[in-house]
Amino acid sequence: MAKQTKTPANNPTSRLETIFAYMAAGLIGTSILAMLAALIIAATGSATPGVGQQLLPPVLVFYPQFGLIAGAASIIALLITNIRRRTRENRK
Repeated sequence: MAKQTKTPANNPTSRLETIFAYMAAGLIGTSILAMLAALIIAATGSATPGVGQQLLPPVLVFYPQFGLIAGAASIIALLITNIRRRTRENRK
């Protein structure tokens, strides 16, 4: 007999998976926006240094470096929690 598939109504995602998914989307999305803002500021020439001025705000420089890594880590954590949940369901 064929194995019956569960409908999404019978198989809700856990709260942890939802948190990881939104966290990954938020971190990666805001990192991309910060990169685009840095590119636009640099392209318009308003980032040319004057006396006592900085090139770019430090957040626009450093946030994408850490945000993309944290977003990738939350995608990996989402993948691991999803695999663990599915193997636990298949054992039953």
